[in-house]
Amino acid sequence: MSSRQKKVKGEKKQEHKAPRSKPQRPTGKAPDAMVTSRHGTGFVTRVGKGFSTGELAGVGLSPKIASAWGVSLDPRRRSIIDTNVASLKSWGAHPSPTKRTESRAKEVEEEIKEVGREVKKEAVKAEKKTEKVEREIKEEAVKAEKAVRRKAKPKKKKAES
Repeated sequence: MSSRQKKVKGEKKQEHKAPRSKPQRPTGKAPDAMVTSRHGTGFVTRVGKGFSTGELAGVGLSPKIASAWGVSLDPRRRSIIDTNVASLKSWGAHPSPTKRTESRAKEVEEEIKEVGREVKKEAVKAEKKTEKVEREIKEEAVKAEKAVRRKAKPKKKKAES
């Protein structure tokens, strides 16, 4: 492999896609796949082994996410049954927030409340300090004014005797 090929290969390794956010898992048990099978002279609808890849694609689920969510997959099936797609869509329409997300949200709310309390305490302290400084400034101004008045008064001359 030449140095140029190594360089190009290294550049390709550095290029990586931004991570996609995973959709949240819906609540409840995953629906069962229904299939029609021939028994005697008629057709019977029964529970199948799993959904076909086409049905998962119709909903927008990848097989990897579907298996992580507990949706069964039958890779041998090629048919796409509309009722199966509809049941997957209705199940996936109501995602549940995970426990981790809920607990983290509560933690964040508590942190925000705590920070708010601390900010209020600091604001009260700052107000008290400013009031104290303003009081001291007024006292100094009064003292200075009194000193100026004392110096400004003409002294009475004593009568010469």
